[in-house]
Amino acid sequence: MAQEELQAAARAPEALSASFVEVARRVEPAVVNIDTLQASNDVAESDNDDKSDRTPKSPLDELYRRQLPRPTRGVGSGFIIDPKGYILTNNHVIEGASRITISLVGGERFRGKVVGIDKETDLALIKIDSDHDLPVMKFGDSNSVQVGDWVLAIGSPFGLDQTVTAGIISKKERDSAAFTSFQRFLQTDAAINRGNSGGPLVNMHGEVIGVNSQIATLTGDYNGIGFALPSNEAKFVSQQILASGKVKRGYLGVTLESVRSEFARVYGLPEAKGAVVADVQPERNGLPTPAAKADFQD
Repeated sequence: MAQEELQAAARAPEALSASFVEVARRVEPAVVNIDTLQASNDVAESDNDDKSDRTPKSPLDELYRRQLPRPTRGVGSGFIIDPKGYILTNNHVIEGASRITISLVGGERFRGKVVGIDKETDLALIKIDSDHDLPVMKFGDSNSVQVGDWVLAIGSPFGLDQTVTAGIISKKERDSAAFTSFQRFLQTDAAINRGNSGGPLVNMHGEVIGVNSQIATLTGDYNGIGFALPSNEAKFVSQQILASGKVKRGYLGVTLESVRSEFARVYGLPEAKGAVVADVQPERNGLPTPAAKADFQD
């Protein structure tokens, strides 16, 4: 029995490796590289300029030459969610871009057009026009993800397209100071670097369970802590943008604050838990808010 257990233990890493290979093979065709180009007001001197040959006709010539904008380039990742060429990525990947170029795994390149964005979740939907249906990725249920689950991150870190890294789910429902307070993230230790933004985080079934969005770092590079927007939220946002070009969310019309210990003591509450209405917004876009209609009081 001991020998059989040892043999089984020896086969386990091989089985895991085979699973990684199969998942990567299945999802790579639907992962894209995103190159962006945008104007910049910062103009550096050309490395090839011979300063001794510069003879501007006037000080104004030199001033205009220095202020001439030079395009800057960016790189990110995304994945196809519809065979007609709809691609999901992060808004910060394409924000301000004058040109978006999408590269597929087979080498095809397309000009991308922004369909819609959602700044609350930092998501953007891009459309490319292809003469054939494209491979797509399937959304999984991010609510069913467990801490310790194996995951793969796929994208273009530093422009190295189709890079696959492995890790686990380190934490669920993680807050992020970079986003709105309502948003929670999946935390992973799969390597995520600049250029991975917008790429998929997938489970061992090859389903998208998150959109790689940011990292916790003091240097700007991978430090073992990455964050992905849960797929359930990403799916909702992408469907809204596909349907109407924007995201519509319900609202109440109040400002909430956490119940603090002093508030609990003054009002005789057993413990400092919950929230209190700090302010009621009377109207929005010229119409009474739901809170005002319900006669909420602050």
